[in-house]
Amino acid sequence: MAMKTLDEKTLMTLAEEFPETSREAWMSAVEAVLKGASFDKVLTRQTYEGLKLQPIYTGMDAPDGRTVPVPGGDRTETGWDVRQMQAHGDPAEVAKAARQDLERGATSVLLRIDRPGVDGLVVGSTDDLDKALDGVHLNMAPVALDAGPFAPVLAAMLQDLWHRRNCDAGEVSGSYRIDPLATLARDGWLPKSIDDAVVEMAGIARKTAASHPKVRSVAVDTAPYYEAGANEVQDLGFAMATGIAYLRALTAAGLEVAVAARQIEFTFALGVDVFQGIAKLRAARRLWARVLEASGADPLEAPMSLHVVTAERAIAGRDVWVNMLRATVSTFAAGVGGADSLTVLPYDHAVGLPDGFARRIARNTQIILMEESGLHRVTDPAGGSWYVETLSEEYAVRAWDILQSIETDGGMAAALASGRVAAMVADGWAERERNLARRKDEVTGVSTFPNLNEETVTGLVCDREALRAALGQDALPDRAEAGVEMAPLARHALGEGFEALRAASDAALETSGARPRIFQVNLGTPADYTARGTFAQNYFAAGGIESVPAETGGSDAGAAFKKSGCRFAVLCSSDKIYGEAAIETAEALKRSGAERVLLAGRPGEDEDAWRAAGIDGFIYVGDQTLATLRDLAAGLGVIEQ
Repeated sequence: MAMKTLDEKTLMTLAEEFPETSREAWMSAVEAVLKGASFDKVLTRQTYEGLKLQPIYTGMDAPDGRTVPVPGGDRTETGWDVRQMQAHGDPAEVAKAARQDLERGATSVLLRIDRPGVDGLVVGSTDDLDKALDGVHLNMAPVALDAGPFAPVLAAMLQDLWHRRNCDAGEVSGSYRIDPLATLARDGWLPKSIDDAVVEMAGIARKTAASHPKVRSVAVDTAPYYEAGANEVQDLGFAMATGIAYLRALTAAGLEVAVAARQIEFTFALGVDVFQGIAKLRAARRLWARVLEASGADPLEAPMSLHVVTAERAIAGRDVWVNMLRATVSTFAAGVGGADSLTVLPYDHAVGLPDGFARRIARNTQIILMEESGLHRVTDPAGGSWYVETLSEEYAVRAWDILQSIETDGGMAAALASGRVAAMVADGWAERERNLARRKDEVTGVSTFPNLNEETVTGLVCDREALRAALGQDALPDRAEAGVEMAPLARHALGEGFEALRAASDAALETSGARPRIFQVNLGTPADYTARGTFAQNYFAAGGIESVPAETGGSDAGAAFKKSGCRFAVLCSSDKIYGEAAIETAEALKRSGAERVLLAGRPGEDEDAWRAAGIDGFIYVGDQTLATLRDLAAGLGVIEQ
């Protein structure tokens, strides 16, 4: 039977069922629902970049005359490059894992090289690198390096290996990822001065452009700033300032602007806000295009090479399975935002070396989004979204201001040396840390919905000390031979405060056979106490404290408390039951030896009376959760005050 199609008249009739609604009409409806409540307080949200996010965006909000340069290469045909990271210390294990990953969906290899402060592949010569890439067809699979201060040394080894294997210099591809400024920020040292390191980088780029046209030498990696607490706009500003510094160095070495730009690969870490991630990548392309235009080059002749990595700071060491969801959000944002290559860190990245299953999930997260969702088949899927367009514009404008300020003060190297960058990211982290501590920003499985009995994941084990010792004189030099040093930027994880308490709880369990505990007094019926009782259990579990619940109250609570062996107690029930029994129960608990008595809920007008009865504090949504948990842990002897 032939399929019927909708004619134009039918389509117009369908459209007429959805009449246009003005913004004024929408606002009128919203005000009726709010019933006098503040529109800004209820429906808008402030970002760490100082932007006010609205609940709705229309065509009136979209910036005028906006275009976003498209990704380079044939991304819409083949998808982005699935760049799997290898960080095992043993070259033989790396070779085995790399072959398996390439056979099962990865399209390139990223080697993290072992060095002071960073665990990775232990190598000392081209022979070691050869072992690590045994069985990998280097004329087909691109190789990228994460070697920090040793990037120039590893670049020479990789070139030597290509030559040894008779690979065509014009066909091999990869990225040396030489990035002196990011290396200094993350590792805290370089084997030579900043100026000498940048000149060396530029010389390698000039030779590479002539001898290996499909290889990039230079990286602009903002992950060190992002892991230290930088927000999205700061991240973009630092990237552009670094890119300009390197562009100047490469052109000074004799490269034309477009050729120099093609030697640079940008790397951004993405967190778990999908729209901010998309906007960040779109803004990055626009900013770099503007830099190239100002430098006299056509951006279309040298489109930004954009590599994305899922942010380490968003990876939790507790309930690691949730990291799969976080990685999926970041991957989606990278795909929609136009990433040319992507490294998804395994879900167990925070607890050790990944096994085959963890690497498989990291690969398949990307492959599914490409092959089943087709994210790569549209050049700019977010284009035309008024929200994303507006956010991209605001990011670009604010990042350009940061760039101009850094340039005015002498450039990115000067900003690093003076401590300005460190101060900026520290301020950014301090604000974020306050919200994390109050659980305004939640980390699922860590600060919210924790599970004290979760299955432990440990990761693979590697004896790097033995591997380093085996290298002897062939080992890469250590930090003692630094040409320049600075305090490396701090590295943070979103859940680090809560995870430290969980680790202390684990240590107590291992040494004494029991976790720190709190006696939970559930007053009234389940209908009265379930909501706050569940809240309290999750609240204390976030700090590694186990709740011991009991349905009791009044004078009976004292006897039950003594029997429990606990030192602290918490009352859980409804406001009505609190009014009837909170004072009597608190007094009974104190008489029975309770050192501290808490109450789940805001105290309101009853605070003075409740405190007089022996209630020492209150727990509720939006309180200083982390500070309270630390105080309790210290009182229980789990951590030092």
